[in-house]
Amino acid sequence: MSDHTLTSLDLSALPLEPGDPMVFEMEVRLPPLHLAGQDYVFVPDVATAVIKAIDVGRGYTVNMSFLCRLEGACWRCLEPAALDLDVTVEDFFEAELPPVKEIGEEDEPTLWYKEGGMLNLSRWAHDAVAELLPPKILCQSDCKGLCHLCGGNRNLVECSCEPPADFRWEKLKDWKPE
Repeated sequence: MSDHTLTSLDLSALPLEPGDPMVFEMEVRLPPLHLAGQDYVFVPDVATAVIKAIDVGRGYTVNMSFLCRLEGACWRCLEPAALDLDVTVEDFFEAELPPVKEIGEEDEPTLWYKEGGMLNLSRWAHDAVAELLPPKILCQSDCKGLCHLCGGNRNLVECSCEPPADFRWEKLKDWKPE
């Protein structure tokens, strides 16, 4: 997804009074995730987020919460899988101050979510979702996956392939109790 389709917010343009929270809703575009060689998309790709912003003097405390649905392939059987997520994230963002530079001093990198004074809500939401994901995205919690020999989906058919012997137990075949 190109940067021009991402959702940004200019915190300095909000009519904030120091210490008083401002709560509002905003449509936030959610860019796809690429995980374990698979693409996962949000359905729909726009979420209605509740934003709470507070001017705290040197910057802004911002809270964003939204519900979303992520769809893609199951990590075990490759069938369609979906996750419904309730996302809440909060962070502090410094106010943009005019830079004071020494001769030859380079620009310091800005926070990942702030670009040119704008808070990139799409990237922030994307990373917040990534932190909430389970270790594996599954079509169902008891997904049996694919047979490693024939490739059949073990959720749909009983596989008749013999499981390979576990080499770790081979030595016990020689053991005889005294």
